[in-house]
Amino acid sequence: MAAFTPRLLFLLLFLAFTLTCSAASFKDGVKAWTTARYSQAMKILRPLAHLGHAHAQMILGLMYENGQGIQRDAGQAEKWYLLAAEQGEVEAKYRLGSLLLTGQDEAHGSEAVKWLRAAADEGHRFAQARIGLLCHEGRFVNHDDSEAARWLTLAAEQSVASAQTMMGLLSEKGQGVTQDYHVALKWYRLAAEQGDPEAQCNLGVMYQQGRGVSVDFGEAIRWYQMAAEKGSSAAQFNLGLFYQKGLDGQPDFSEAIKWYRKAAEQGQPQAQCNLGLCYQLGWGTEVDLQTALQWYQKAAAQGLIEARNTLPVVQRELERGRTTTNSSTQTTSLVVPL
Repeated sequence: MAAFTPRLLFLLLFLAFTLTCSAASFKDGVKAWTTARYSQAMKILRPLAHLGHAHAQMILGLMYENGQGIQRDAGQAEKWYLLAAEQGEVEAKYRLGSLLLTGQDEAHGSEAVKWLRAAADEGHRFAQARIGLLCHEGRFVNHDDSEAARWLTLAAEQSVASAQTMMGLLSEKGQGVTQDYHVALKWYRLAAEQGDPEAQCNLGVMYQQGRGVSVDFGEAIRWYQMAAEKGSSAAQFNLGLFYQKGLDGQPDFSEAIKWYRKAAEQGQPQAQCNLGLCYQLGWGTEVDLQTALQWYQKAAAQGLIEARNTLPVVQRELERGRTTTNSSTQTTSLVVPL
């Protein structure tokens, strides 16, 4: 066995010392980054990233993408994510794919799918959820609900709430999987218990309509309320409709108009139409045909037939100078829950 020369021994010791220092520096950089000392983190991590440290490159990409201690720069984020991804950093593959999805052209989309699929193949749960959603939407890939369900199931089984919600939707509608309300209910509940507002709203619909469970208006309202308070316009509308119809007791038009307004201000056309109806008939508020007209116009502009049909009625009443409307002659249909 050849003996180590003094020069070779020196080089080996120097390399070991450098690697030890790099590991220690990286830990210091991560600590600075996680405690929001971004300038310090940048000073430590940037040199390491230039030396080819994959984890440092990935964090540098995150800092550029999120504007942490530096101006946001998607180009720089993409550059550092790519360098880390090419070294096999799975999180960088996911981040790079997600960043590229913001591009509208096919080239960016195809590249995004490539990196997301690479991360998904390595078991990255959020990448699996993204790929599943792209397959369902047919965006940058062929529409394939069976393939969507395969990826979404992998993510859902790893507690990704958005994937659980989508699996609930696919199971409810029988898209890519056998239609099964009980399975849909299971997935919605898992996501709802994690606080996902879409799942909470859909779970409310299941209870309201008795899909996979006995009809229970109290449970429906409870889940709608949770989702509505998180800003779900669909849940806000459904809650408003509940109070307007008095499905769980007497109608409460004040509560109905409160929730309709929240949904309507987010652009929900059904809520805009029903808010117009409340102003037209004086439900929970004073009759105000001008305000009613404005909400009907907003809903009609989005193509809602009920609003379009009612606009001429309200316009004629305004032209005649009427300030009240006889509810017995009202022809506007209430919008069914989403």
